[in-house]
Amino acid sequence: MALGNALYLLTAAVFLCTAVVATSSNENSKFLVNSRLEDNIESLLSEICGTNSSLLSIGVMSLSNEYSDRTVENLCGNETTEVLLWIPAGNFGNLAKLGSFSRYLAKGAGDNDFAEYCSYDVTTKSCATDNGVVDGSILLLAEKFPERYELRDLVYKKWRNSTHLGAPILAYATLKNREPAYKYVDQDISYLADTRIEYILPSTVTHGVPLSVFRGKTETYKLVAGETYYSRNFKTINAIRYMSPYSTINITVVGSEERDHREFRAKLVTVYTDEEGYGWSKSLSSIQAAVIETKLAETHVEYALPVNLYDTQPPVLPPAQPNINDGKSTADKGQSPAKGVMVKPENIHIHISELDFGQAYPGFRNVAIGAAVLFFSVLGIAIIDIIRRVIANRRAKRLHLGKYSRT
Repeated sequence: MALGNALYLLTAAVFLCTAVVATSSNENSKFLVNSRLEDNIESLLSEICGTNSSLLSIGVMSLSNEYSDRTVENLCGNETTEVLLWIPAGNFGNLAKLGSFSRYLAKGAGDNDFAEYCSYDVTTKSCATDNGVVDGSILLLAEKFPERYELRDLVYKKWRNSTHLGAPILAYATLKNREPAYKYVDQDISYLADTRIEYILPSTVTHGVPLSVFRGKTETYKLVAGETYYSRNFKTINAIRYMSPYSTINITVVGSEERDHREFRAKLVTVYTDEEGYGWSKSLSSIQAAVIETKLAETHVEYALPVNLYDTQPPVLPPAQPNINDGKSTADKGQSPAKGVMVKPENIHIHISELDFGQAYPGFRNVAIGAAVLFFSVLGIAIIDIIRRVIANRRAKRLHLGKYSRT
């Protein structure tokens, strides 16, 4: 059985590498020629990782342009790759110009099962071990980072940890009543609503890789693994207030910011692509993760004390025009001089919290609905009782029962 599994894995690796070579036609595809897929990563790490290992300080090649080479020690401490390849050293050309390290992890090309890992020197192009120099062709260890992740089939737990963060001020505005005929003044106020989403994923997920979160077949979020997703939207709230004529009120839009921590289980799809961008390999795994979402849970308007619209004195009406009589301008001596418009001091504060103007007394609607339900319920019961009595009387009369009996 073990031999059959080994043959199956070897066949899959050969087929995978052949497919990559067949679909890659540009200059970078030469790296993958005659490459071998490492299908037992746990066994490899157990051999090269250790406190006394002499291989920890040497490098591991990276086949992704977005990621630089890293050391074996970093590979051992962060198991964030699922594809490791053994690539002939000759495919890289002059590693002294291309690579980031002077030494890389390698092994002999002829021994697959019991390889002796060595340190490949990019200058001398030789691979040395504690027992000497390895002869023959040399294979360098390279890692292929995922192209993207897909998070699907999210199932959230019922438990949610909510934390109140504070009450940020979102906007300022001013209500002004310049006309004596106006009683209520309303205004739409725009403010920015920020949302921050962070997915806490297992350590095997590589940070910096694009992550798509799906709800069903629809992509809801497109972010980067290990980074916080920021969303900013404009929203509008209506401020309405009873105001005396020629008065002004400063208003403030205040929000309530909360942070929700929810755990979930999901399917993580890891997608690898070749140098031309075609789908190369996909792996599916079940993960336990969590999401932290910070957003505005509630927004309301706070009103300051109303003040006079005119700081010093009310506006003065223009003087009355003189009467014209017989072509001569004469002043109406009996008419009193013009008086300014007196502003009534504002002492009444009515706070309407409902956005709908018609619901100035929202409790009245509930009382009215309850009274209507009670009235029609009693009316319905009375009608049903009358119908029941009529039917019973007709039946008693037909059968000569009760008061309709002949005896």
